[in-house]
Amino acid sequence: MSKLTRNEFAKQFQRFIDKYDRFLLSGHIRPDGDSIGVCYSLGYALEQMGKEVLVCLDGNADRYLKLIRPLPLLPEDVEVKDASRYFKTGKTFAFIMLDCSEPERTGRAADAILYASASLTIDHHVTSKEAADFNYTEPESSSTCELLYHLMKLCSIPVNREIATALYMGVSFDTGGLRHSNTSADTYQMASDLKRLGVDTTYLTNQLFHTKSMTEMKALSSAIRSSKIYHGVSRDGEKNDILISYLSQAEMSRCGFSAQDADGVVGYLNEIEDAETAIFLREIGPDQIRANMRSKSVVDVARVASLFGGGGHVRAAGCTFQDPPLLVKQKLLEAIRLQLSDLQEEA
Repeated sequence: MSKLTRNEFAKQFQRFIDKYDRFLLSGHIRPDGDSIGVCYSLGYALEQMGKEVLVCLDGNADRYLKLIRPLPLLPEDVEVKDASRYFKTGKTFAFIMLDCSEPERTGRAADAILYASASLTIDHHVTSKEAADFNYTEPESSSTCELLYHLMKLCSIPVNREIATALYMGVSFDTGGLRHSNTSADTYQMASDLKRLGVDTTYLTNQLFHTKSMTEMKALSSAIRSSKIYHGVSRDGEKNDILISYLSQAEMSRCGFSAQDADGVVGYLNEIEDAETAIFLREIGPDQIRANMRSKSVVDVARVASLFGGGGHVRAAGCTFQDPPLLVKQKLLEAIRLQLSDLQEEA
């Protein structure tokens, strides 16, 4: 997607981090394991170089932050235009967007691109767009953490155990524990390298994928009860059916959990055998529905999400609607069935 090669961008990246002394880092809104992993691994590396780092988060990330060392955060009640006051060594700063490339997808940090001395993006989403002064996107990488790891090697940036732990958290999260179709031979090699650096891969895997709170389990139970299978378009003799689950704010409140507790539900819904595609819909406001989508091997959910202003990966994506839930279901079903029909015709 990017015009530069990885080697060419690595030189640009090296010049960028050498030029500035203070950095504001931000991932995307509702940060996940890759977003946090890449922000913190780069933050640790910059600190190792004697740079000052400030991280701007929009959304609860406690699940991931408890696994790694904290970095200085821009306080939640402070606007990004005032971020310069929170650097100890000076007022000017450079802004780096990680795991997203559109400023609006960072949430709180959206205007940082206006106040920073310069801006740079490192991303791997197929729906990525260029908005910073310097941009690099590599959809072939399993995660932004994998991409950053290769850039660090090209720039001869030492990777210690702390950096390696944050990197592994990100690459593991975005590959579902090294089992999704985006896991390549390079991904396995990276995981092996990080393991040799002392990363406790067993602990991280258990924390990321096999440890749930009681409220998270309640959310999963409710989502399964509300799920329904819809007929997809058959292709090569296979039924590419679509599972959709919807939970209203009233239902979540009645069952004793929040929308945040339901963040990981869609991944489990996608394990249901009968569905090629799983969609989890949550009401997050009046006629405001958040849709998270996963697919096993056929449907490009990033393409579906992009139709409605969202984005993500080929097998994992999301978007937000300002529509009633029944209309949201109808729109998504039509988009997926149309894509399946196109694939059937191509086949």
